Amino acid sequence: MTDWRTALLRRNKRRKKSNGVEAIVGGLLALFFLGIVANHAGAVFGLLLVLIFMAVGAVILRSSLRKHALAALLEKAGAAARQHMEALLRRRAQLVRLDPYGKPQAEKWSKELDYFVQQHLKPALTAAEQVTLSRNREEVLKAIEVQVAAASATQNPFAKFSDHFTPSEFETFCAETLREHGWDAQVTQQSHDQGVDVVASKAGHRVVIQCKLYSSPVGNKAVQEAAAGRAHERADFGIVVSNNRYTTAAEQLAKTNRVLLLHYRDLSNLDAILDRHANVAS
Repeated sequence: MTDWRTALLRRNKRRKKSNGVEAIVGGLLALFFLGIVANHAGAVFGLLLVLIFMAVGAVILRSSLRKHALAALLEKAGAAARQHMEALLRRRAQLVRLDPYGKPQAEKWSKELDYFVQQHLKPALTAAEQVTLSRNREEVLKAIEVQVAAASATQNPFAKFSDHFTPSEFETFCAETLREHGWDAQVTQQSHDQGVDVVASKAGHRVVIQCKLYSSPVGNKAVQEAAAGRAHERADFGIVVSNNRYTTAAEQLAKTNRVLLLHYRDLSNLDAILDRHANVAS
């Protein structure tokens, strides 16, 4: 073999050996870089997981803090309601009315609750509590209503007469007294009462009542209003109920107009009084 051929063969062998080494080195380098990428991908994925857990944790924490703040606010609202329960019971009894179909009408009572929260609860709250109130106002109003409604089932604010009654409270007191004795009694809308404060019915009797909370004897005007109300409502009797006595003129006018003049204590015995007057009339 000539020298040049021998040199060529040797050079090819060296190239093959060099290419093998380069392939091995290239493979090792590729594996190294892939490892780096894989390591970085794991780090990025881990970072994403951390961020996701942090976001979820923040949402859970915020929700937990808001629930805690709401619970504290509801407790404060409950304490305010308990402090003013007697007044709230009176207002509820006055403002919740039944429509002609027996369905409760609570719009005025809802406005009263909103007024209570705005004027009596909110000023006692911190700035943070006021923010919680703005987010959960309906829930707070509902909680107070549930509390007052539960109390009204066991406490009658008009069970006893009070010298401190307002005229509208006296009307509610008369209606509540009749209900306790089996009457279906409703306080009328004041703007459309036609001389009637309370309409009541029981066992075939239908009466209209004028409620007069007076510091002096009741005169003819009340009798005239009760007589007009009886005619308008087509009731059996018109009744004037008062905490005071009646003038002689009022008594005389009442006798000729089917109007009864009663003291509020007579309401518990109204059935017997009506039966007696019905028998006299017949």
